[in-house]
Amino acid sequence: KRSDAVALALPHEPAIAWTAALLELGTARILDLSDARRRDPAVHYGLPELTGAPAADQRIVANPGCYPTATLLALRPLLDAALIAAESIAVLGTSGASGAGKGLADRLHFCNLAGNSFPYKVGEHRHVPEIEHHLGAPISFVTQLLPIVRGMLVTAFVRPLAGVSPADLLAALRSRYADHPWVTVLDAPDEGLGLGHVVGSHQALLAVGPVARSGLVPVFASIDNLMRGAASQALHNLNLWLGLEPGLGLPPPLAAAPAGVPPAFATALTIHTRAQS
Repeated sequence: KRSDAVALALPHEPAIAWTAALLELGTARILDLSDARRRDPAVHYGLPELTGAPAADQRIVANPGCYPTATLLALRPLLDAALIAAESIAVLGTSGASGAGKGLADRLHFCNLAGNSFPYKVGEHRHVPEIEHHLGAPISFVTQLLPIVRGMLVTAFVRPLAGVSPADLLAALRSRYADHPWVTVLDAPDEGLGLGHVVGSHQALLAVGPVARSGLVPVFASIDNLMRGAASQALHNLNLWLGLEPGLGLPPPLAAAPAGVPPAFATALTIHTRAQS
């Protein structure tokens, strides 16, 4: 039978093959969680706070990657408002082991990662082309694994243009996301920013730090890579695409900005799970 929508959580090449087959069968909408079409101009890029809802007649939506989601939420509004230098962006991304995929690799073995942390895929991370394409600017990008299962914290170092202060960057983020409840802009990075506040949720936390002596300003973004960076964002896109309530089936947005030291990973996941039930 003809389906209203199909979500594909497949690797690159199988996703291409299945999309072609499903379209031929008359499937109305295909949400692709792979990286096969994230830079295709004919495909809607599904980052709702930045790209809005897909058109009703759109056949394919590309669900963004996890690092692109966090990085773009933090930086796109600042570039769109011409507040930072486009040629001076450096990004450090830290994530749990699931951020590096589920394939077998020495770096993901428990005995190698437990109690350890190290960079990986330096200079060749597959998310760099996607980030640069949708950011419209080149970046220096390094990822580092943490000895946890999930959660992602991105720190982007940017150079404000002449006369622009960190307060201006903070105001731009607040203005951009004022009507988007699943993005929270914190007063300061040491007041609630942390993986324990986002694990198990659809929430993105953003913050801006002070100017360093080098003239760079750190801009932070924290998400759950398995939720906001994949599954819950896919559901958010489907809701918008099908004309349903945007939050249908999603964890509720934060009622207020988190404060203090975030709970540990296991505690945070328990809290968010109970809140949904």
